[in-house]
Amino acid sequence: MATQRDDISIWQQMIQQSCLSLFEVSENDTVASEDHFQGYDFVFEFSGAVIYLLVNDVVEQEKKEAISRAKIRKWRLEAVNQLIKRHAQLYIKSDLSNAEDDALRADKEVYFVGLTALSVESLEAEAASPTYAIGHEYGSQFFAEDCVLDLDDERSVLQVFSYQNFIDILSQLVTPSDLSVFLRFHRNHLTEFKSFQNESSLLAHFLESAEFYQRAIAIQEKLVEIELVNELEPRLLKAVEPGQIDFSRTLMAHIQKNTRMWYKLFNNLIKDSHKAGSPLPKDQVATLVDESMYTYACLVEKIIAYRTFDQDSRWHGCVRHEHSYHVFGRHYMMVFYAQDDNSSLSMTQVRQSHQDLLAELNAKIQDPVLNDLFLIGVEFRPCEDSVNTEVHLDIFHQAGAAIDSNTQRLYQQLADLKSQL
Repeated sequence: MATQRDDISIWQQMIQQSCLSLFEVSENDTVASEDHFQGYDFVFEFSGAVIYLLVNDVVEQEKKEAISRAKIRKWRLEAVNQLIKRHAQLYIKSDLSNAEDDALRADKEVYFVGLTALSVESLEAEAASPTYAIGHEYGSQFFAEDCVLDLDDERSVLQVFSYQNFIDILSQLVTPSDLSVFLRFHRNHLTEFKSFQNESSLLAHFLESAEFYQRAIAIQEKLVEIELVNELEPRLLKAVEPGQIDFSRTLMAHIQKNTRMWYKLFNNLIKDSHKAGSPLPKDQVATLVDESMYTYACLVEKIIAYRTFDQDSRWHGCVRHEHSYHVFGRHYMMVFYAQDDNSSLSMTQVRQSHQDLLAELNAKIQDPVLNDLFLIGVEFRPCEDSVNTEVHLDIFHQAGAAIDSNTQRLYQQLADLKSQL
């Protein structure tokens, strides 16, 4: 006999322990209309995607020795069929095609995701029988033979994962932007009837595939076109070449390592800003979290490169630039604080003049006008209890804005004067 839990605590825990909590749309949110939420268990809205999530947390009651592969297969089938039925009813009832059209007009992809959690409550003689979680996956064969998905309308396909799978996906992809790209990758495999053993193997394949790097290449192609960068990064081109699996794996390990380092620095910044009583605005945090892992890797590479700076650059401070590899029109100005307190790039001076620095950057890049400009202040402090060095960040934001030619000319004259000092 199967029982379905009324509480969704494991799902709430999954959300709170990942980036999803920043992007959850509440039914009570004034900006979430009834048409937006549509009766799904959770809705998440990122810069480039909207995810409608259905969950099914099922507990089976069975004696431990009676559990078999055939029964687990049957339980998986029942759990998924319940999700498919719910999704079909909600999709038809609430006319989600309208919501999808609205999202697509805003350049947002729409995904429908179903998650299953299976566990067994043992029917043993003891009074307090334990409950066991059942690890499970699906794969293309399951949906081709046991549980047929409706693939006629690609936009309405329900993509099903186990709870454990989705946790692993979130832990490896980290960012909403990379999660969105993987969901498109997964959906394409379903709708194009491409075979994959299970969701874990598909994730591993995605992380070493050309699809992971296509966004970064597309952004760079646009930047080369407007002459903001000189050429496409050679490692991006090599990563998408056929037969470069070993290189792609090595590069992905590097990206994931740097991403973990970025989040450590970013989380410390959030904690420090809260302690100081000046927390970062939520919309800025959401923008920075909804980046790509490749962007994080590039930002961290520039921070690590500080060890190669000459003494003059460290004393007077220096500026490096990076762009987003996820959103065209997002720019990062990295200021490595000067050791000289009298320098214009000292921490105190930059904190006071960050708006002017971003305004100058905005004036410099006007064709096209950028959407978001971030100044990242980087401070290196000696550790109190060791010989190591701690890195601390400041982050300031300014929206890009068009300025007239006279104002732009004045900013250029100001930049020329500064360069002569």
